[in-house]
Amino acid sequence: MRIGIIDFGTNTLRLDIFETEEREYRSIYDFAIYSKIVENTVGNSLSQEGIEHIIQAIEEHQQACRHYRCDRTECFSTASLRYIDNAADVLEQVEFRTGIKIRMISGDEEAEYDYLALKSVVDVPSGIGCDLGGGSLQVFTFDEKGPQKSASYPLGSSRTAKNFVKGEIPTMEEISAIKNRVFESLSETGFGKTGGTLFAMGGTAKAIKKLYNTVIEKGDTLSLKNVNIMLKLLTEAPAEAKELIADIAPKRIRTLVPGLAVLTGVMEKAGCDGMKIYSVGVREGFMESILNDDSKPEQSLLDFILGSI
Repeated sequence: MRIGIIDFGTNTLRLDIFETEEREYRSIYDFAIYSKIVENTVGNSLSQEGIEHIIQAIEEHQQACRHYRCDRTECFSTASLRYIDNAADVLEQVEFRTGIKIRMISGDEEAEYDYLALKSVVDVPSGIGCDLGGGSLQVFTFDEKGPQKSASYPLGSSRTAKNFVKGEIPTMEEISAIKNRVFESLSETGFGKTGGTLFAMGGTAKAIKKLYNTVIEKGDTLSLKNVNIMLKLLTEAPAEAKELIADIAPKRIRTLVPGLAVLTGVMEKAGCDGMKIYSVGVREGFMESILNDDSKPEQSLLDFILGSI
């Protein structure tokens, strides 16, 4: 069975096509189109030009799903629609023009999918995780039973760059302002010290790991001390920082350093001494959820009748 999953995010509209067999799955196609949500938001609404861009992107993904003969296509949105005023209009136009019904997932649902994805690659009983997207930051703590506490904040890398940074590379003063907003946001929602390692996901986080491995040292764990050193180096030499980021992630020149400041703020607030970054995320968690639902036994007619009495 082949399932196409379209992740409508603030930075990208990404399609993953998964081939499944029983409880196993693998990605056989992965392609992203920049969604341009921040650029096409006027006031607090997505412009008609922005809606047209989304419709064209979804139609392109539908062609890929047809080419790969997908048995099922799903589409969900995260913070891309969570914080805009005309989300209902976007959903209506997309469904009318493409036939695709976008599922708007809540911050709690996104945290649940992030947890399922993380547990598929990390074997630890408890900890703190986060998913840094373009529009939002998801933070969650978990134990053996699942997510224990979660919250969504409008602190994604693109949104943070737009709201806090005047130039292309933030100054140390702007870095401090971003961190302070992270501290305040986590405090307001009751997140305290957890210690240990922060488990991070998201496209910006993956680009940060590449930059860290280039500038600081090779390795899977990014220490808090060295991350702060890297932040200082990048802000003190913005021209060189732009060249480095352009080589690693050219589409993230304006958003990578603000995203790094956000993740550093989470580490400092949670008392983590470092972070590990993983390539999984909400799409894999959504896929895990589909497989979990499909594996549930169907209700018999007798059970249905008895349950209705």
